[in-house]
Amino acid sequence: MFEELLEFNDSAIPTITLVNMLAKIFEERVAASTTNEYLNQKASRFILFTLGINDGISQNDIVRATHLKGSTISVALSKLEKDGYVKRVNDSYDQRQIRVYLTESGEKLNRERRELIQSMQDKAFKGLTAKEEKNAAFVLSTMIKNLTEEN
Repeated sequence: MFEELLEFNDSAIPTITLVNMLAKIFEERVAASTTNEYLNQKASRFILFTLGINDGISQNDIVRATHLKGSTISVALSKLEKDGYVKRVNDSYDQRQIRVYLTESGEKLNRERRELIQSMQDKAFKGLTAKEEKNAAFVLSTMIKNLTEEN
């Protein structure tokens, strides 16, 4: 379906719509590539990604980093914790604060997530140079920053 739109006249499609289409296609391809329920769920993938970069951050920090709703993160974390992929630990300095860590199983699942994402990225950037890939990352990062910075 998307291919017909792009072949018709891709210059008529707003860039932000192309970004949205890319995200939708990505989600479809991920779902088709794995049967792992956690890798099929956007919230779980975002949590794994975030903890992979900064293990031991608070649940609120995960919400801020992923731009997902607190309730979405809470439900996903509960399921990940129940199945042994993350653990929540009271902060040693502030007992009111709860830190979230990947377990050994969570680290393994995160490696699977990275491999899946890398495979999708390799396919998405096929035919582009390293410079074009870097430019795309710069443009997308800038767009995210522009849309998420406070006015």
